[in-house]
Amino acid sequence: MDIKFTFEEQELQKAVQKFVANDFMPIYREINKTGVMPDDVYNKFLSMGILKTVFPEQYSGVEGTFTGFILAIKEFAHVSFLPPLLLLENFSLAMPIYNFGSDFLKDLYLKDLISLKKIGALAFTETDTGSDPQQLKTIAKKVSDGWSLNGSKRFITNSGICDHIIIFAKLEDGGVAAFLVNSKDKGYIAGKREIFMHSDAIDNGDIYLEDCFVPDNHLVGTVGQGFEILLNAESINKICFSALFVGVGERALELAVNYANTKTHRNKPIGQKFQMIQSKIARMAVMVESMKAYLFHVCAKMDNKDDIFRDAAILKLLVSENIKQITSDAMEIHGAYGLCEEYDIADLYRVAISAQVVMGCSDIQRVIIAQTTL
Repeated sequence: MDIKFTFEEQELQKAVQKFVANDFMPIYREINKTGVMPDDVYNKFLSMGILKTVFPEQYSGVEGTFTGFILAIKEFAHVSFLPPLLLLENFSLAMPIYNFGSDFLKDLYLKDLISLKKIGALAFTETDTGSDPQQLKTIAKKVSDGWSLNGSKRFITNSGICDHIIIFAKLEDGGVAAFLVNSKDKGYIAGKREIFMHSDAIDNGDIYLEDCFVPDNHLVGTVGQGFEILLNAESINKICFSALFVGVGERALELAVNYANTKTHRNKPIGQKFQMIQSKIARMAVMVESMKAYLFHVCAKMDNKDDIFRDAAILKLLVSENIKQITSDAMEIHGAYGLCEEYDIADLYRVAISAQVVMGCSDIQRVIIAQTTL
């Protein structure tokens, strides 16, 4: 498949590449450690308006393509997870509101989410709930003029810093509904923050809901439509998170090639001297190109408004398995230097591990692929 990007998509990609090289790369280690961008860098990042790419002008968007948005995400991920995660968490809230929410919710929330003036989040996972909505224990009970939510959520990104969040809860009849909750509302309590091995800077933790009142006009979609909304959101988010790891894969290959061309053994670069190094480089290149090709194949289907449920699972599994091998090969090429914190490959190696569990574990993707194929 010949991947051809539009002029606008190419210009967006170039703008992000320039920002990453000139503004982010010189200070990325400090940003990755603290999770905070200096004001001048953050303001420049905001001015790029990346999230506006995928939304209509009515909500302050620019009506661009999903492909362009994913190109930007991939380029940001070359150096850090922080900028793309800021975009993706707001995207994960804004897109369900746009696809399923009422005009009231769209008018009230989309502009601030798309401009990053407000921080968004999405909460489904619970202590005993992986991918099965029937195991949800957070309950939504109908009360006068709204709903009362009680329960807890686990491993929720932006749980402690978000302004708005969609909470998925089980109804008394066994169905699932999606509720848009304001984190400042009574009954929303941010709990313990987790520290993950792949990033210290990500805000992720527990949420406790204690008689949290949600008015009727903050129900997203219809009563009982929650699981449909979740499946739609997760399919789209799988594509977005896969783009992150494609960017990581490109960076790992770049570092491995650079090391293989500069590290010498008896005055000859190891990449030119040892066939096993060449074999690893070849394998990495094949995997990176296959991930990119399928990523933008699925993006094209998104832009054509085709069904991407099965394709998103295939992409997620492909990327999760490949990125693990790519970063492992890059680590081996670096030898003991790969263990040193001064070399970027150590960070990429840690980040790659998360691909297997973020947005659904690999085994769940296999189940989806097998069932839809059969």
